[in-house]
Amino acid sequence: MPISAFVVESLLIKYGLLAVFLASLAEADVIPVLAGVAAHRGCFNPAFGIVAASSGALAGDCFWFFVGRQKTIQNSKMFLRLRPKAEKLFRRVGIWQIPASHLVYGTRLATMTWLGARGSAFGTFALADGLSSFTLTALLLSLGFALSASAPIILVHVRQIEVSLLVAVTLVGLIVYRLQKLRRTKFLLANTPDTARGIDCTSTGEHNP
Repeated sequence: MPISAFVVESLLIKYGLLAVFLASLAEADVIPVLAGVAAHRGCFNPAFGIVAASSGALAGDCFWFFVGRQKTIQNSKMFLRLRPKAEKLFRRVGIWQIPASHLVYGTRLATMTWLGARGSAFGTFALADGLSSFTLTALLLSLGFALSASAPIILVHVRQIEVSLLVAVTLVGLIVYRLQKLRRTKFLLANTPDTARGIDCTSTGEHNP
C-alpha cells in the first residue's frame, strides 16, 4: 500500500468517523475503500462509515458548487469562453453529468463548479449528487470491507478505471466532433453544385427547366 494511503488509513482507524467525513471532503473514491478496511477491523459500523463518507463527499461537492456561484467565476474569461460548449454538452447529458463526473477521473471538481456557475438549481443538484455519492461510496466501502487484505489492489484498479473512462470519454468526444464536422462539410458540398450551376446558367444565358 502507498505511504499516503497507509497514513490515511491510520488516521481513519485512530479518529474514526470524523476522519472519514473530513477526508471525504477532498477525496471521494480512495477514502471509502480505506474506510471499508477500517470498518472491517472493527473501528466503526460500516453503515455509519457509508453515511459519513457519502456525506463528506456531498459536502465537498456543495462547496465547489457554491464556489461556482461567485461572480468572480461567472464573469471570468475562461468561464465565458467555455460556456457555449459546456451548455451544449449539458443539454445533451443533463443531470447525468453529475454521476458521470464521479466515475471519470479529474472531472468532478470542474463539473460541480460549472453547475454552480451556470445557475443550476441547488435542490436538483444536491439530490442527484447525494444519490450518486451514496451509491458509489456504498460500493467502494463494501469492496474495502469485503476485501480488506486486497485494499492496495482495489485502489489501483479504481484509479485505473477512472483514468480509462477519462480516456474513453475524450476519444468519444473527439469522434463526435469529427463526425459533426464531416457532416457539415458534406452538407456544404451537397449544396455547392446547385449554386455553381445557377452561376453557370446566368453567365451563359441558359435557363434551368
